[in-house]
Amino acid sequence: MSGDETYPATVGQLSVWRDIERFPPDRLWEANLSFVWDLPEGDWTQEQVWAALGAVAMRHASMRTTYVVDPEGFPRQRIAAHTAEEVLAQVRQGTADVAEREEKDAAEIRRAIDALCELPWRAWILLEGDAPRQVLVVVNHMAADGVASVVLREDFETILGGTDLPPAPGPLELALNQTGEGSGRLRNAERYWRRTLAAAPRRHETGELDPVGAVLQTGIPMPQAHEAMAKFEVTLASLILAAYYRGIQAATGEQEVLLFPMSANRFDEQHARVVTSLNQWAPLLLDLDAAEPFTEILPKVHWKAFNALKNGVCSPDAIWQIRDEHAKLDPPADRGFYYNPMLAPPGFPSDDQLVAPKIDFFDHGRTTGPGFYLIVRGLTSLNLMFRVNRSGFDRDSVNTVMTTMQDCFAQTLGGDRF
Repeated sequence: MSGDETYPATVGQLSVWRDIERFPPDRLWEANLSFVWDLPEGDWTQEQVWAALGAVAMRHASMRTTYVVDPEGFPRQRIAAHTAEEVLAQVRQGTADVAEREEKDAAEIRRAIDALCELPWRAWILLEGDAPRQVLVVVNHMAADGVASVVLREDFETILGGTDLPPAPGPLELALNQTGEGSGRLRNAERYWRRTLAAAPRRHETGELDPVGAVLQTGIPMPQAHEAMAKFEVTLASLILAAYYRGIQAATGEQEVLLFPMSANRFDEQHARVVTSLNQWAPLLLDLDAAEPFTEILPKVHWKAFNALKNGVCSPDAIWQIRDEHAKLDPPADRGFYYNPMLAPPGFPSDDQLVAPKIDFFDHGRTTGPGFYLIVRGLTSLNLMFRVNRSGFDRDSVNTVMTTMQDCFAQTLGGDRF
């Protein structure tokens, strides 16, 4: 494989690229993700840390991939035939003090990475005195998603600890599968999208656009949440999704809701640890009686979500064609409510204690992406972040969503109500 050859993009890469194409030039940084990794215990030198980062890039081709757009407008992968030293020469940004982490992170995530002409990531070592303590990584979403960042971190720690790792299967192998024997799955997903959006509610948007950012700290430690889940035959992600649905019902007064849960598309051994962007949305139409007890809708939401996520790999071009068809309806189809859960598995260590819930509002600053977006972060405790850029929703309505969800959590996972 030479650095001059190009290969088809995966469906996930194409999905991210289609989003980037729609970004205004001054918002291209919104394709960036950032991660801070604590270094494991040890007296590490800077050169040991840099060497481990270079070895990670050699293991995962996505970290050495730029893209070429063909005459038909499709991105193609170009995997650089670099050595680890050549990779580091491009991505190594230097050092900063641990105390400057938040300021450094905020500044660097707003520096766009051009996936057409530069490697899709950058890295800094954060020092405490002269000793490396953390690594800050900023990566273009074309190269990795949230789950892939966990894979990268685990491999980085393994290599730093002295264990060599061989090259891993990457997006090239995945793309060849999707254009071959996996193409039938794409056609099935397209049919599912068409059916779901055809049945979606039609509503006029009303009211002023009032961007809202908010965080609900549920106060519920993740070990307690997982322990409470034992009495329900659903996943924690499905339970939070059901609470989200109840919150939207409470805020809008409407029973039928179109949701878009995030599908990480890592449900089989072949794809579970591929470092690339596999995330796509899957449409989920729920129409359940608002008076039905919350615990009774849980299995219904779970299995409907399971069916939606089975159709999480779909050509973005087919999706946008379907969306355009429904956008022409009068009134247009509901654009839906988006949901991205990132939850630590049972057994992940946490010393957090149960505390009272708390809501904080903030200015989120992003103008692209979903108009109503819930990101759930469950590492040591369960926290929910909302980014809302949709007319008809303000702080009061978003607050209604959050307090309703907290009531659902209190019923099922423990914790306090507001």
